[in-house]
Amino acid sequence: MTITNETTIETLIALGIIKSTIVGEWNSKAVRKVKREDKRRRAVTVKAIVHEKLKELLVEAGATVQHRSVWLRIGGRTEFTRDEVLCALRSLREDKVLQNVRTSGNNFQVFWAFVAQPEVPVFSTLEDVVDDKR
Repeated sequence: MTITNETTIETLIALGIIKSTIVGEWNSKAVRKVKREDKRRRAVTVKAIVHEKLKELLVEAGATVQHRSVWLRIGGRTEFTRDEVLCALRSLREDKVLQNVRTSGNNFQVFWAFVAQPEVPVFSTLEDVVDDKR
């Protein structure tokens, strides 16, 4: 018998060419592959949303934010899990966009900040103005 595109799995099993247990393995592998791909796509989406929210939250030079604040601001509890947000923050850290600021060894006191901080505006004093006029 020639195997063609029209040959079904059931026919191949009936002919003894493949075993039904192998088909079950293929199905479970395919399901896992689809789940992994969905999770990867979701991670990319969450990362982009977290990055945009951080641009709003970390406007001032030296500004920091905690993981929970970001999670709640992007719709935590309903739209995203805490783990998804934390993975997005870690991914941005790996991309050298964010850095950790630890005030102690306590994991609840971990802050996030941009690596490239916004510039602090230059202020002049009254003495600078008086010196310029002389």
